[in-house]
Parts: sequence; C-alpha cells; structure tokens
Amino acid sequence: MPRILLTLLALFTLLASGCYQIQMKRQARESNIVVLDIGHYYHPERGGQGARTPNAQYGVIEETDFWYRYAGYMKQEIEAAGYQCIICNRGDMPTDKKLAAAAKKAGVHHVKSPVPTGVYRSKHHPRRMAVGMLSTNYALDQKPAAVIFLHHNSNSAKWLVCNKGAFYCNEVGIPLATTMAKVMNEQLMNHGLPNNNQPCGIVVRDNGRLGGGDWLNACNESYVPALITEITYLSNPEHARFLSKHDNAVKFSRTLGKGVVEYLKSR
Repeated sequence: MPRILLTLLALFTLLASGCYQIQMKRQARESNIVVLDIGHYYHPERGGQGARTPNAQYGVIEETDFWYRYAGYMKQEIEAAGYQCIICNRGDMPTDKKLAAAAKKAGVHHVKSPVPTGVYRSKHHPRRMAVGMLSTNYALDQKPAAVIFLHHNSNSAKWLVCNKGAFYCNEVGIPLATTMAKVMNEQLMNHGLPNNNQPCGIVVRDNGRLGGGDWLNACNESYVPALITEITYLSNPEHARFLSKHDNAVKFSRTLGKGVVEYLKSR
C-alpha cells in the first residue's frame, strides 16, 4: 500500500509540474509585455559603470549613459505597434540631470539593488545567482513576452576593430534572436552601420558563469525568450563614430525595437 501511495504522489507531482510548465509557456506566448533592462547602473560619483570608448578620438560613449538616452526610442517603436514596454535598471536614478530627465521621460523603473555589484538569487529559480539578478526578478514579475538586456560590447581598452557582435540568447529565445538579427542585418548592419560585411551573430548562452548567463537561464526556466544585445563594440572606431551621432543612435535603437515587434507578430 505505501508503495502505491508513493507512486501516486510521484505521478501527481509530475502532472502538476507539467501543468505549471504549460501555464508558463502559454503566459509568455500570450503576453504583450516586453521588458528592457539597462544592463549596467549609474554611480553617483563615478558615472556610468559599463563599457566605454577608449578616448574621445572617435566619439565619447559609455553604455549606461547611451541606454538611458536611447532606450526610450526602442520603447516607442514597440508601443507604437500596440505592445506594452517597460524599462528597468538595477540601480538608482542617475544624479546627472540630463540622464535623470531621460529616465523620467522613458519611465525607467529603478529596482534600487542594495548593492548594484552584489550577487543576488533568482526568486523564481533559486539555484540561479548573478550580479544584476534583482532586475531579472523584476522583469519576470511582469509576466513578459520577452526580456531584452541592453548592452554594448568592448574587446579592448584601446581602439581595435571587431565586427563579431551577436545577440546572446537563451534556448527559448532563439526565434527572438534570429528575428532581431535578421532585421538588424537588413536595415542597419552594413547599411549605415559599418561592419566589414559581417552579419549580426547569434550565440546561445546557458553557462551561468559567463556574463549574463544566469539572467538568461532564469528567464529560460520561466519559458521567457531573452537576449543580451552585444552587437556593437565601443572599442571599434567605426561603431563608435556611428553611434556617437544622435540620429544614428536613434535609428539603432528603433531598429532593435522593430526586430522585437517583428518577433512578437510572428508568434
């Protein structure tokens, strides 16, 4: 008799787990919410904490500053198509007045991590831990259709041409990354944004020890497509020259938004 009860309990647990997975998959598939996470944060004394151009020769760009200024254009593109878009950041409101104004205009939600460089646990999938996980927690709380972690890349502290940028995605985010890369290649890569005729790449990242790995893993375990934008290099003179011009930066952000919209419409 105890063996029968244990078997029934195991079957019930398996069925409940399966039903929960089906529910999460449906939730992501039917959601109209997109969360954009400004991947780094603004320090009140040291400014933005992300990658930056080596010097001013080809333009001065810091990735946290860039996304505070331009994520709102990506949001506009997504919301113009009828979807809801939320922008978040793990830190506090920038002390820089212009960036603070941009944050307010875009409606950035500041998670205010107690220690922005601290390692935190995913509340949805507790075995996942990473720096910046509190903004991933916030993103998953919104029950989104997709999560986009906004970054730029840098491969050197000196100017060095590199054209191997990519969308780093989770497994369920492969269709999202594929669609966004297609739009980026058709509309911007080598069509205004010089990239030595190299297409935008796609890399599936599931190693939690690599940058952003457990953000993507936590999203994957909720069946939420997610990716990190690492397609431009701030240490690449041609990329920096392009992005340092306002109109180009707006076009870059809107192209990312168009890629998100094309994916959402294709579901």
